[in-house]
Amino acid sequence: MYEEILSPEDVTPQAIKQIFDDAYIGATLTADEKVCVTEEGVKVFISVEEDKQLLTYFLIFGWRPGTDPIDQLELTNALNQNIVLMRAWAFPEGIVVDYTLPYDAGLLPAQVISAYNWLRRTAIWGIQHYDRKNIVA
Repeated sequence: MYEEILSPEDVTPQAIKQIFDDAYIGATLTADEKVCVTEEGVKVFISVEEDKQLLTYFLIFGWRPGTDPIDQLELTNALNQNIVLMRAWAFPEGIVVDYTLPYDAGLLPAQVISAYNWLRRTAIWGIQHYDRKNIVA
């Protein structure tokens, strides 16, 4: 099946939202021009970094109240050490996992959806597998 390649100049938040709409996956645009895709209560945000020609996908999970910062860092490190291509980083209120997709040579709509599905599935699996102390809310 042939898909039209989006040129780097045509990659915008609106175009990314349209790709999800065309795939019957509901998406919205946030006030700061990020695409937000919500499925089964899980939100994935996608930012278009036009100057770098990158799409950055990220999920945010909160910590359970009273979580020890050492446990937060241990989980973050476990994700970074064991899952290739996905990056995790902690902040006081939670943990972010992200993935970056370059589009300097153009972008196929299937790539946009594939990267979304991969990160969503991998992040959820990683949290379920490595959060042995049940610190993610």
